[in-house]
Amino acid sequence: MNPDSPLRIQALEKFAVFMTKEKVAEALGIGTHNIPLLMRAGLLKPLGHPQRYCVKKFSRETLARQIADETWLDKVAAAIHRHWRIQNARKRARQGAGGAGGNPPSNQSPAR
Repeated sequence: MNPDSPLRIQALEKFAVFMTKEKVAEALGIGTHNIPLLMRAGLLKPLGHPQRYCVKKFSRETLARQIADETWLDKVAAAIHRHWRIQNARKRARQGAGGAGGNPPSNQSPAR
């Protein structure tokens, strides 16, 4: 795909130059809850050096270049799948360790 494709430019024209995680998620067609895991994977980088709990801003032009790159999109899909595969495995492990009652057995004797 040509990086200067008019199709790609028109798709992101409705967004401002600075995009929040909600707008990035909308442009990518994924859930907002997936944006922090893409940041941890190094696939999305916020502008500036925002603190931990600050609103992150992303560049529309950088995102447009990344969307045009098929290998980047493959890495995004792989990171999302990997994250949820690990989360689901942890959930199944917790459920399996608890037995039928759902709570692990306690080693403490009952109080009298």
